[in-house]
Amino acid sequence: MRHEKEELEEDIIDLRGDVCPYPLIMALKKVIEVEDRLRAGRIALKFVVDHPPSTKSIPREVKKRGYQSATEKIGAAEWVITVKGK
Repeated sequence: MRHEKEELEEDIIDLRGDVCPYPLIMALKKVIEVEDRLRAGRIALKFVVDHPPSTKSIPREVKKRGYQSATEKIGAAEWVITVKGK
């Protein structure tokens, strides 16, 4: 049995250059792909976007599915949306 804290895996998905609805579709596809690990808290997804509507649509849709998200501005028109299990 492992006692030390497991390292949280991070998967970075670069969606810069894409406009809605593509970033949302790709984000939801990835969430579904890793759903077991996401719900278990073993992975965090980081979506890098540069299309402002994505900063609203992705967090809204992952929240509906029971996940937490945080949006961080990393550039003049770039954001990282981090999605984790509850």
